[in-house]
Amino acid sequence: MSGIFGFSVQSNGDSDFLPVLRYDSRSGRAFRVDRVNTGGGFVSEPVDVTSGLKFIADLENVEVGWLLFGAGIAPDMRLVPIGHALPQRPNQDYKNGVRFMVKLAKEVGGDKPIREIASTARAFLSGVEDLYMSYEAQKAENPGKLPVVVLEKTVPVKSAQSVNYAPVFKIVSWAPRGDLIFQPKAASNGSAVAGVTHVPGTPPSTGSTRVDPPGLRQTELDDVNGAGDFG
Repeated sequence: MSGIFGFSVQSNGDSDFLPVLRYDSRSGRAFRVDRVNTGGGFVSEPVDVTSGLKFIADLENVEVGWLLFGAGIAPDMRLVPIGHALPQRPNQDYKNGVRFMVKLAKEVGGDKPIREIASTARAFLSGVEDLYMSYEAQKAENPGKLPVVVLEKTVPVKSAQSVNYAPVFKIVSWAPRGDLIFQPKAASNGSAVAGVTHVPGTPPSTGSTRVDPPGLRQTELDDVNGAGDFG
């Protein structure tokens, strides 16, 4: 039944959640986070997809703003489209971050290949910034298409306390959008500020050297046949 509002107010269970692709900058590894029905509810189950990670990236609809991740709470994202003025920061717990949608290749996609990826990790953001600049430089030559991206390497980023790993993404081909339909995260995504533009800058050099993520095989990076890998 549709209910008095004209739509159902009942939860659809796990269908209410957009699946996630997560990059862990502490280990330099990527995980497809699946929602598994245990019979008593849904739990999150990370599946390591670092080896052979390939996806269509919806870089046409990157969202930026303030994100809050915390144990035991749902992520809170205050976002606008890239190129617009950032929304007001709710408080000091929120950090600058990005969000965009991807469609994983069949080999790593699982039952729900269309996912969102979002992060506030500096190492991750520097890798995405480089990827976005490559997209901007090439998109005019590929009208109506989105980039097919692989995780080529990682860059260790050292600090006084720890070592994190920035992803090195590479555009290997271009593919039609297909069923990768953009799903905005927040209502603020529509509140554009006219006349405000943003050109991502080049990340500062860390003096680091590039290394392969554990388990990444060159033969998998060579398999870049574009849309045929995405079903």
